[in-house]
Amino acid sequence: MKNYVKPYQLWESNQFFPNMRLVKPVNLNNLEIQQVKEVNWEELDWDKIGDNGKNIVWLDLISPFNENIRNGIVVDIQLIGDHIYQVHISLADSLQGLGLGSKIYRSLVDWAGHLYSGKGRRHNPLVNKIWKGLKDQTGVTCMSSRLGDICISNTNPDKDLLMSIFNKIS
Repeated sequence: MKNYVKPYQLWESNQFFPNMRLVKPVNLNNLEIQQVKEVNWEELDWDKIGDNGKNIVWLDLISPFNENIRNGIVVDIQLIGDHIYQVHISLADSLQGLGLGSKIYRSLVDWAGHLYSGKGRRHNPLVNKIWKGLKDQTGVTCMSSRLGDICISNTNPDKDLLMSIFNKIS
């Protein structure tokens, strides 16, 4: 049996903290801005493009945007313990405030099966708003604890296991 995540691992997950990739600044034209605003989270598609050899998976958004927009999006998933995926998202300044962050989070819940966010590790206060919005989405089950939040895709075959693990650390 695999070891379960201990509460201190979630709270002190900086011991596992990666060297994060950085976004490139991008200039968007009006058409690109409109495309970002109008995209549906279900249209976002991801591909694993590598890892750091330890606990970080690097993702690339492969559709529907052009390379210019994609250059302004960096998504890394940090594996905590053997079961928990903590997401790290960076958006170029020009992509912020267009609703893209919420759509990325929602699409990643389905792509990865779940996402976790430690409350003490959130650097952007808007992330709290995104997590609150995720709880209102259909197709996901979200739970909160004093340490963080988890949202699990209702289609994830490991949903009950993840809920059990999260209940143990709450």
